[in-house]
Amino acid sequence: MSASEQPQENTPVAMLWDFFGPNRAQTAEHHLIHLNEFATLKQLTPLALEVLQQQERCVVRFVLPWSLVQKLRPILKPHRGQIWTKSSQE
Repeated sequence: MSASEQPQENTPVAMLWDFFGPNRAQTAEHHLIHLNEFATLKQLTPLALEVLQQQERCVVRFVLPWSLVQKLRPILKPHRGQIWTKSSQE
């Protein structure tokens, strides 16, 4: 992402972790517990912190403003990320 493509500071950005395999739901729920603990410890108020169950995978989504995502991404190491819009909320 180039500097011209950088989101605004308050743009909601989803950090995403993907889990596959027969234990994907349990692993995703366990990861969610740790992210909730982290959010509480750091006094964060996520716009969303949830598990999305899909056919082949489970995705844990942690949505915060871009300014926070920039600081937390090296610590939390999400698998991927995306700007959070109404269409990406499902």
